[in-house]
Amino acid sequence: MFFQFVGFLVLVRLTSASDVENCPDPASVDNSIFVAKQEEGQLLGTYFCLQGYHLVGKRTIHCNASMVWDAPSPTCHLGHCPDPALFNGEFNSLGPVQMSDNITFQCDDGYILMGSSWSQCLEDHTWEPPLPICKSRDCGPPGNPAHGYFEGNDFNAGSNITYYCEERYCLVGTQHQQCVDGEWSSTLPFCQQVPQTELEKVLLAFQEGKDLCQATKDFLKRLKESGLIMEEVKYVLEMKKAELEAKRLL
Repeated sequence: MFFQFVGFLVLVRLTSASDVENCPDPASVDNSIFVAKQEEGQLLGTYFCLQGYHLVGKRTIHCNASMVWDAPSPTCHLGHCPDPALFNGEFNSLGPVQMSDNITFQCDDGYILMGSSWSQCLEDHTWEPPLPICKSRDCGPPGNPAHGYFEGNDFNAGSNITYYCEERYCLVGTQHQQCVDGEWSSTLPFCQQVPQTELEKVLLAFQEGKDLCQATKDFLKRLKESGLIMEEVKYVLEMKKAELEAKRLL
């Protein structure tokens, strides 16, 4: 074993000189250590960046049958972790980040921080906790449930919407929702079909038939099958008429 210094490169060979005399010396890489060893009939070389630097490129190369290295040498860049990034926000790092450095994050007005407000550069070149993102406090347009709809055209933070269902459907879930920190306050509700009552099936006879005589026959037939009496039908029709009249006057 012997050591060779080339500029800021520290070259460490773990093989004898005869093992590597036919392979050229690897290119000098500043701020790195190069370890070469013979394995399965070929010479392998691995670069390790010094503390405070991170490697860009292929870490391990080998000397092939043509006595040339199979890949260009990597480089060692100052700053142990990748540069942090935060759209719609800012952090307190102004230069290359070293190992064990901590940085803190803050979002611009109108945005909320999703994730940790700080992170540290670790020895394996990663950030922990993972870098956060800044998300808008406003909400996107909400979805429409099948056979339903919502009322409201403001989707900014603090705005409210109300869900409704079509006729013959009832709402299951939260009807009134608010935009809070970029999310609607509840999950999307759904509209459940309301089963027909015997009376509704009887009245449907008039809607299904275009011929008045046939529609009347169908109505009387269904009325008999249901066991209802005409007075009950009359009462329900009067109630529906009153409801429609009240809606018209609103």
